Amino acid sequence: MYLKRISLAIIFLSIINLSGCAQSKIIIKDDVTVGSIGNKAVIVINDVRPESDKNYTIGSIMVFSEDYGIWTLGDDMFSPTTLAVLKRYINNETSKWKVQPSVINLKLKRLKFEANHQADLLAAGSTQLGPLGVVIAEAMHGKDFEMQYDKTRPFVMGFINADVEIKFDDGKVISKSLSAAKAENFSSHMDHQGRADAASKTIKALYSTFSKAL
Repeated sequence: MYLKRISLAIIFLSIINLSGCAQSKIIIKDDVTVGSIGNKAVIVINDVRPESDKNYTIGSIMVFSEDYGIWTLGDDMFSPTTLAVLKRYINNETSKWKVQPSVINLKLKRLKFEANHQADLLAAGSTQLGPLGVVIAEAMHGKDFEMQYDKTRPFVMGFINADVEIKFDDGKVISKSLSAAKAENFSSHMDHQGRADAASKTIKALYSTFSKAL
C-alpha cells in the first residue's frame, strides 16, 4: 500500500510538471534563402507517415509507460510547418547545383520531432520523494538512472526517412533512400524557451543534413 501511494505521488508530480509546460508555436526564422541563380524544380512531397509522427501529443502521464514525458511536437507546432520548412531547405540546396533538377519527388516515410523530458521528470519526482522514490521510479521505468550521464538532461530529437526521386530535363533520374537524425539538449522540462530553441536548432540541423545528401 505504501509503495502504491508513492507510485501515485510520482504520477501526480508528473501531471503537475506536464501541465506547467504548455507548448507554444516554435518559430523557424527564415535564415535560408534561395540561391542567386534561382531554382525551377517542382518539389512534391508524398506524405505516407503514420499519424503519430504528425500530431502534437504529450505522451503518457503514467510513469511506467514508455512514452512518459515524451512529447511529439507535431507538424503544426512549428511555424512555418515542418513540411514547408523542409521544402525551403531542399529548394535552397538544389538552387546551388550546376545542373538543376526539374522535379524532386519525396516519399516521406518518417518525419518526427520529439521533446524528451523523461529522465528529467523522473529525476525531479524521485528527488522530492527521497531515495526510496528513486528506487521505485527506476523499477517502474525499467532502467537505472545515471545522474552524471548526459541523457538525464531533456532533449529535442528529430529524424527523417524518405525515398527520393530527382528528375532532370535531359531525362536523367536519380533515386535514393535517405535518412538522418539530430538531437539537441536543453536545461530542464520547465525551460520553455530552451525547449523551443533546441527544437529550432534540431529542425535546422536535420534539414540541412538531409538536403545536402540529395
